[in-house]
Amino acid sequence: MFHKGEYIIYSHHGVCYIDEIKENTIDKETKLYYIMHPFNEKSKIMTPVDNDKVRMRPIMSSEEAEEVLESVSSDNIYVFEDRKRKDQVYTQIIRDGDPMEIIKVITSILIDEQEKIEEGKKLSTTDKRVLDKAEKFLYPELSLALGLEIDTIRDRVTSLFQELV
Repeated sequence: MFHKGEYIIYSHHGVCYIDEIKENTIDKETKLYYIMHPFNEKSKIMTPVDNDKVRMRPIMSSEEAEEVLESVSSDNIYVFEDRKRKDQVYTQIIRDGDPMEIIKVITSILIDEQEKIEEGKKLSTTDKRVLDKAEKFLYPELSLALGLEIDTIRDRVTSLFQELV
């Protein structure tokens, strides 16, 4: 069980802060609920403490965060011929929330973007949206795990990416 005042990863919402844990009765059933809000948002989420239908996990350790960043490599990317399949895979990866896979999505899209720039083209709107979602999911967790600002995380990923190209 998590505790009040703790940051966790909650489902596809990413980093959430547990504001309180309280009993609540819904449909004549009393249970303990986490009351939390997503990182840098004001919306509230309420979910049963014993909810096994959504994924909740602790924030990664600083060592795990460093491993995620160290995995940025041009050998560690996704390559798709089928646009629709790519969109499905990327969406599922973000929904699943595995940091090692999400950084791979980010790196893959950044490499695609660089290739498009070299061809005088732009990144697709869908890829921009997926990149934004992936960064919003992963960067706050890396930020908390490493005790760094999100902009510092973004700069670090950009720097690692620049070493690839």
